[in-house]
Parts: sequence; C-alpha cells; structure tokens
Amino acid sequence: MKRLCFSIAAAVAATALIALVAGVPGSGDDGVIRIGHTGTPHLAPLFVAVEQGIFEDNGLRVELKRFGSTSDAGYALLAGRVDVAFLEPSRSFRLINENDEIGVKIAGTVNFDFGATLVVREDLNIRLGDLEGMTVAAGSRHCILLSQFKHDAQRHGVDAGKINFVYTAFETMLPALEAGQVDAILTRASYALLAQAEGHKILYQNWDVVPGDACCPAYLAQVEYFMLVKDLEPRYVRGMDAALREASERPPEDSRNAIMKHTQFPLGLQQGFPVARYLVIGQELKQELGDWVWTGN
Repeated sequence: MKRLCFSIAAAVAATALIALVAGVPGSGDDGVIRIGHTGTPHLAPLFVAVEQGIFEDNGLRVELKRFGSTSDAGYALLAGRVDVAFLEPSRSFRLINENDEIGVKIAGTVNFDFGATLVVREDLNIRLGDLEGMTVAAGSRHCILLSQFKHDAQRHGVDAGKINFVYTAFETMLPALEAGQVDAILTRASYALLAQAEGHKILYQNWDVVPGDACCPAYLAQVEYFMLVKDLEPRYVRGMDAALREASERPPEDSRNAIMKHTQFPLGLQQGFPVARYLVIGQELKQELGDWVWTGN
C-alpha cells in the first residue's frame, strides 16, 4: 500500500480546494451523513449497521461513498464531500497533523484481533521446515510476532536462524509478496486475510500472541481504522457511535454476510478469521492521541 505523502504543492492545492467549498453547505446539511470508505472487509460494523437498519434505528440517514483508496477518502473529508471517513492509523495521523487547523477528529476505532500469521507466496508449495534459506518479511528484528514465530518454529524443529528475515512495515508486506521480492510474510491476521484473497497461503498462525512492544504497541496494534469526523454535529457523532457499537454485537455470520454483500469478499475466505469490531477510544489510546480525539465540544 502506497504511503500518503503531501508535497508543498499538494498541501497548497488542498487548502485552495477547502477554501472553495468553505461557503457551500456541508454534505450533512440535508440530514444525510456521508461516509467515506474503501470497501475493505475490515469494516464489518459499518456494513452490518447499513444492512440491518441500525443507523435508522438510531435516528440517522447515511450514504456510503466508496473510494479507491483511504487517501482519496481523507481528501474528500477535508473538502467536505463526506462527513465521516475510515482511515488507517498511519494515514489518519498524517492527515490530522498536516491539516490541524481543519478540525478533523478521531471519534472511534475499528479493531481486528491481532494474531501472528505466516503467509507464503501462492506459487510455493512448502511446509514450515522448508523455510530455511528463504526470505521472510517481518515488522522488525525485535517484533513480538517474530519472537513468537521463532519460539514456535523451534518447537517444530525449524531453525529460524537459517531463515533470511528482512524488515519492513506491515502495509508494504503484501505488495512485496505479490512482486516476488519475498517468499513469505510474517504479519498481523488482518493483513493475512487480504493476502489469502490474493491467492497466497497461510502456513502458520498463532492467535495467542499478545501485542505490547514498540513494533506492535498494545493500545494501537489491533486498530485497523480510525473513524474520522469533521464538522459533524455531536448528536450525529453519538448516533454513529451507538449504531456501530450495536452492529458489533450482532452474530459473526451477520458480519460475514454483510461483508460479502458490500465488498464481494468470499464467505469461504472469511471462515477461520474473526470479524472486526467498533470500539470507543480507550483511555490509554486517548492519552496518546490527546487533542486529536473527538470530545463533543
């Protein structure tokens, strides 16, 4: 996934665009909340809330607007074309930091269970013991996922010291696997789900690993998306929060069916994986985010 990088020219252009729409009624003035998303299977609560009328039950009228990337969804939020956008933490941080005066706030999180997963390239037909001499991408030399994998590999008689580990960000692992730059990736379960959809194969999984290091901090490791809001009335934000929390309590099969309908992500690939849940921002994360958190003031 390409990283969002504002140039000075892009920042000026964005400012000019915002100035153009500043005098135009906001997208929520007709009572409809427009929500920007990318159609990822990690937004199960959003799709369930739409399918089961939970937004309406909470007094909301919503319209989903699908974008080709979270960068596009973020630009649309800045320009006032959507009122809510779901962005990954890294892109959320950049967007808010570089447009601090615009008033974008983080109002909630969509979380996915952590899980250490080793995914091998689709053209390889190998077992765990065949990894010796192959190239595997990991988050960092001291990543807790790597430590857990090495421990488990040793139990199965695999010498992890003979594996060629390279280190990169989680979001760049799947493109590297697709390009054939690595033979396998050691990643979070959420990325493994996407990798499986591209035909790659899961060779190892451990759901018991607990985040809590610099690579995977406990307060952020399970956050897949932030719900960002801009110029949205507090009653609407509270309604969104209530609807998404309610949707997260519905049976997992409801989530999987809603995901398939809205994203065409096959039901078969979803089996064996948890579904994402919407959560209010916890106290530890709130302390880390500071003024970026929506407070209703």
